[in-house]
Amino acid sequence: MQKYDASVRPVENSSQPLLVTFGVSLHHIIDVEEKDQLLTTNCWITQIWTDYHLRWNTSDFDGISVIRIPYERVWRPDIILYNNADPNYKSAVINTNVIVKHTGEVTWLSHGIYVSVCDINVEQFPFDIQLCTMKWASWTYDGFQLDLIKQFDEGDTTNYQTNGEFDLVSFEAIRHDQYYSCCVEPYPDITYVIKLRRRPMFYVFNLILPCLLINGIALLVFYVPSESGEKVTLGISALLSMTVFLMTIRDTLPPTEKTPLIMVELALKSSHELARLAWWNTARTTTTQKGVRGQPVPAALRELVLQRLARLLFINFDTDAKQGDSPPSVACVQVNPRTGSRLKSEARCERCDTCHACHACHGCEGSPAPPGPASPRFPRPNVNHLKDEEHYNCKGRTGPGVNSPSSPPLGGDVYGGVVGGIGVCARCVCCCTLRDAAARHEQRVAANERLERANLEWKQVAVVADRALLAVFVLVTTIATAAILLPQLQNLHVGNTPLKPPT
Repeated sequence: MQKYDASVRPVENSSQPLLVTFGVSLHHIIDVEEKDQLLTTNCWITQIWTDYHLRWNTSDFDGISVIRIPYERVWRPDIILYNNADPNYKSAVINTNVIVKHTGEVTWLSHGIYVSVCDINVEQFPFDIQLCTMKWASWTYDGFQLDLIKQFDEGDTTNYQTNGEFDLVSFEAIRHDQYYSCCVEPYPDITYVIKLRRRPMFYVFNLILPCLLINGIALLVFYVPSESGEKVTLGISALLSMTVFLMTIRDTLPPTEKTPLIMVELALKSSHELARLAWWNTARTTTTQKGVRGQPVPAALRELVLQRLARLLFINFDTDAKQGDSPPSVACVQVNPRTGSRLKSEARCERCDTCHACHACHGCEGSPAPPGPASPRFPRPNVNHLKDEEHYNCKGRTGPGVNSPSSPPLGGDVYGGVVGGIGVCARCVCCCTLRDAAARHEQRVAANERLERANLEWKQVAVVADRALLAVFVLVTTIATAAILLPQLQNLHVGNTPLKPPT
């Protein structure tokens, strides 16, 4: 090898191309960096060519047919990885001795950690299938000087070690003749296509199931009473939780235009529903406040929600709820002589006609204040300004139950006199006072009943709307989840059976 020149292409006829057999054996997939779109592999490279300068007769050298010499001492093709992304490319490749046979066949075996650019398609993440390529070709020799031949129709996976994140589906070798703008000659290359299928279970348990659980927890928002104040808080908390998952996915995947992504689409649909839920909770709180302020439910809304929509959602409100017994007529009730409150009996008092006569007794000067205790509901009539001799003065008014000079003087409790019989004027004052107090009380009760009824109706409207939105939420979430996930689960194993490593 004294006259051997390692810089000269070893061919007998310079017009003929040198045939180089090229093969790649995939040993291990080290990493797939989705965010940086890089593929790191451990590959064994095989290059075989014939150097006519390195031929000898075995009989002249004691039958030696094979020798191994340093690779620097022989000519080598400048085949490199075109889509290399490693700045330390040379240091990552281990070059060993070349094997030279007596026929001139040179075999160069090298081993290296290669970092190549891979166009990551995360549209179906985490059920995605990635196609990564490794393009090998000579950098300076065109197809008329060096021709590449595939060692095998497919890449060698005999020594492949499985990856924990991706399954190797296929490893194909494709030869191309590429034309570049610099030259008119073709440049042959061999491109190895690595088809990888992601193992989704890690992301199913860490991303998809938590998203579904958050949606399930969001259903509880519809059952939380609005009075508790936690309805809006729970909805916003679920929305924030979904936002955290979106941030996790964003930090994992590359910023690609190939949208919509499955995980992002699922999370966004869930976030959209949760945002609508939070908005409705806020609106529901505002709606229930209308009932507190006593605003009645509009008739059209009552007809639409409380009657039609409630029947569709199988909600039955007891509209025939028993109201409290209406109070007896003020002028026809008996009064407790000591407390001043109405008795439960609805029997007419003995002097009922006289009670009605108080409207006509305009000349009554009044009656002395009853000596009995006043009631909070029926205060004493303020008649202390009257004189004793005027107790029976009712403008000469006489009649049944009207005191005459022969009538016994007013004595005892005036309220007891309402039942037992007293003078007309005292009786009129007492009856009118009781009637006015009871009327004011009935007005307050009626106002409270209207307020409670309005509040109840608004709450019923909110309950029906909650049930309707619950049905919409469940329907939309179920359809969206099924439409997103089911096609991927069905296509997960169709035509994508991973290659089995050798035992």
